[in-house]
Amino acid sequence: MKGPWLAIAILGLAVLFAVFCLIALARAHSVRYLPKWAWFVIICLSIPWGGLIFLIIGRGTASVEWEPPSPGGAPPGDRAMGSASPASGNGGAPARHFPANALVGAHGGARAVEVRRLVKHYGRLSAVDDLSFTVQPGHVTGFLGPNGAGKTTTMRLILGLATPTSGETLIGGRRYRDIARPLHEVGSLLDANAVQGSRTAWSHLLAIARSNRISPHRVHEVLELVGLTAVAGKRVGGFSLGMRQRLGLAAALLADPPVLMFDEPVNGLDPEGVRWIRDLLKTMAAQGRTILISSHLMSEMALTADHLIIIGRGRLLADTSVEAFVASSTRRDVLVRSPRAGELAALLSASGGTVRPEQDGGLAVTGMAAPAIGDLAAGAGIAVHHLAPRQASLEDAYLDLTAGSTDYAAGRQAPEPAVSR
Repeated sequence: MKGPWLAIAILGLAVLFAVFCLIALARAHSVRYLPKWAWFVIICLSIPWGGLIFLIIGRGTASVEWEPPSPGGAPPGDRAMGSASPASGNGGAPARHFPANALVGAHGGARAVEVRRLVKHYGRLSAVDDLSFTVQPGHVTGFLGPNGAGKTTTMRLILGLATPTSGETLIGGRRYRDIARPLHEVGSLLDANAVQGSRTAWSHLLAIARSNRISPHRVHEVLELVGLTAVAGKRVGGFSLGMRQRLGLAAALLADPPVLMFDEPVNGLDPEGVRWIRDLLKTMAAQGRTILISSHLMSEMALTADHLIIIGRGRLLADTSVEAFVASSTRRDVLVRSPRAGELAALLSASGGTVRPEQDGGLAVTGMAAPAIGDLAAGAGIAVHHLAPRQASLEDAYLDLTAGSTDYAAGRQAPEPAVSR
């Protein structure tokens, strides 16, 4: 009698295992190699081996199915996924501009980022050389430097992605590797392409959220925040660079951390996206968060950052506010336009000013203030049509400071055209 009962028990277990595999198939957001209906047939016809094969090689990300939220903020489920319109360019719908309190989570609190006498050698190459600075909360701190200056290496060292030769980096007084739940303390984006292309935007963020005990509802929030709701069910492999950039920003914001570190955050974004992230960073800094962003776009840094840390060849060159840094530049002059520019130039030179003609006929005057120039011209009866002091831009001041620290400077003259023979 034992034989029939044993066979029935084994058959029952095999059927239960097949049912378990079918449930896993139904809950899987994506499957590999075959469509879902094909895996269904294999599991049913090849009990239990079909189910075992599916669990080993066929199962993708098991998750709650993504459904785009309906208009008006209704909960997911009121609209089918197929109704989401495909995004174009940098991610379809414009990024949502959240009110300030929408970004304040349960993990607030000031966290300074400290770099203490940091050194990193790669063989004979010194990528970072005795570097020390502190990124304070409440500011958007721009991290600037020429190519090869050590910016990305420094950020990798702060995030524990590389080991320093000597020195240390601290976030809120602790090393990154000693933080129990680092995503709740630090959000970062160093490489927008570091994502598995076969996953959808939703499943990618959900996997990160679940591994860090973050509610799936937060995934909906950050997708809306970065403007990717319409393409949340699309595979990342088909995303443009701007869309990947938005996805990386969404992952950094998942746990609503007090510290954010971005390397070239506007890379690939369209003008709307650039303005969005600029406003977002300023809003978060106003909330007391610590924000460090690396970029080569001086015009954008002038609009976004209020503090600068500039390095060259791994060493600190400047740690100052944007206003103080620009004001320290020696590139100051007064632009003057006059119908009698030649006479005015001679008069200014005789009075101790240095005059440099501009290509458009104006005069760039140094060594004299604008009121003195105006009084001098009025006393000589020379009409002045334009008189304006000029101060160096952030780009001018930056280029002056880093002129001796640039390893990869392009030629100043345009190449001569090739001559066909």
